[in-house]
Amino acid sequence: MKKYKITFITALLFSFLSCAQVKNTTEVTNRINTYLSELETVGFSGTVLVELNGNKVISKGYGYSNKSKELKNKPSTIFSTGSITKQFTATAILKLEMQGKLSTDDNISKYFDNVPKDKSAITIHDLLRHQSGLKSNIGSDFDEISQTNFIDKVLNSSLIFENGTRFSYSNIGYSLLAIVVEKTSGKTYENYLYENLWKPAQMEFTGYSRPDFDTTKIAVGYYRDDRVWGKPTDKNWDTDAPYWHLKGNGGILSTTEDFYKWHKALMTEQILSKEAKQKLYHPKIRANETYNAIYAYGWDVSNTDRSTLRVWHNGTNNILYADFMRFIDEEVTLIMFSNKSHPNFDKLNQELSNIIFDKTYKPIIPIAENEVNKNFTKDIIRIILDNGLEVAKKEYKNRGNQKDLLENILNTKGYNLISENNLIMAIKIFEMNVFAFPKSANAFDSLAEAYMENGNKQFAIKYYEKSLELNPSNGNAIDMLKKLKTQ
Repeated sequence: MKKYKITFITALLFSFLSCAQVKNTTEVTNRINTYLSELETVGFSGTVLVELNGNKVISKGYGYSNKSKELKNKPSTIFSTGSITKQFTATAILKLEMQGKLSTDDNISKYFDNVPKDKSAITIHDLLRHQSGLKSNIGSDFDEISQTNFIDKVLNSSLIFENGTRFSYSNIGYSLLAIVVEKTSGKTYENYLYENLWKPAQMEFTGYSRPDFDTTKIAVGYYRDDRVWGKPTDKNWDTDAPYWHLKGNGGILSTTEDFYKWHKALMTEQILSKEAKQKLYHPKIRANETYNAIYAYGWDVSNTDRSTLRVWHNGTNNILYADFMRFIDEEVTLIMFSNKSHPNFDKLNQELSNIIFDKTYKPIIPIAENEVNKNFTKDIIRIILDNGLEVAKKEYKNRGNQKDLLENILNTKGYNLISENNLIMAIKIFEMNVFAFPKSANAFDSLAEAYMENGNKQFAIKYYEKSLELNPSNGNAIDMLKKLKTQ
């Protein structure tokens, strides 16, 4: 009888996976290629890798890794992966647990001396899930600090809530975990990760400095206005890695191709056992949580509306941007690294997933942020401030085909006016944005916030509802509507 049950379940699983696969992959791939090419013409810069049904179908570069030297981005271009680093730290912890060198239930007092009473109950599990109560940062990414001083500052910092009671993203928690990796393994953080994670996965272009990177292949980071930020390796580092404000929680360098190898390794038991991977994605949760959407161990894990599993993480310093999205049940993987973070492109993987799973979805190509459009947007802002909203609307209607408004610049100006407590003008700026971009959930969300700040509850509710209509997954609109309707 048991034998037949197993066979039946296996058949069901096979049937489910077959149904879950993406159909018409050639058509979907062509749609994605068209979308990415159009994005490049309006300023996207980075590399993208797409897997459909377990097969890599796209691996390309877009824009420039170094504009002054006219070097194009390629699949071999090296980027900072930002906070995606956390999944390596989390995996290293689980690997050490597999090796019998620690337990995720261990209190941090087992690894650190003189832990204050308010932090004595914090466990490795709490650090992994960002529920320790530790603040996010105690310094900037590239500030110099020794390991001893870092530990002292963290342990003597005040908690923002009682350990284990809720979630608050903590970079310093993951740096503490990296120190635990060093203490328990007897190796440097990077060497342990290489020997136990990256080398088995054949990832030879991932790390801080161990790969001895060809620096000409490291992407130059650019601000949104195209000013040069530089390369992460040009910043203030310790001898072989960033200082502890960043080490272990961010800043690992890699390529999209190496990350695809990482994804493939995680699909096997090459790095982690089946039991360890279950814990990676579905650790013990708090009483007020469900497994529908959680921050697990270095991954944001959620169920899709197709009843499949999505595991995801991104990373950014608002210059460089990295995004790693995996639909494990459906064998779809999306990897995007960029050397110019911008609201027009940072949700690229989400847009790609919409294209893949909805054959009717038509992504909107953002307006190019060139000098003509920048200047026109500044002119519209000036007209609103000097002559009023209606005059600005007329100017916009009569603009012709050679220039257009930039939603992001209008949005930024509106929030600057809110910060200056000039709420009437902020509302006018946001009204212009929704007039020009009537399908933008973000534009309506901003307008709603301005009305809420100005005390107009009725209009705040109206525009949050409109934002939610345009984007049903807008968590901020959901939260604000609950708050406004219970007041």
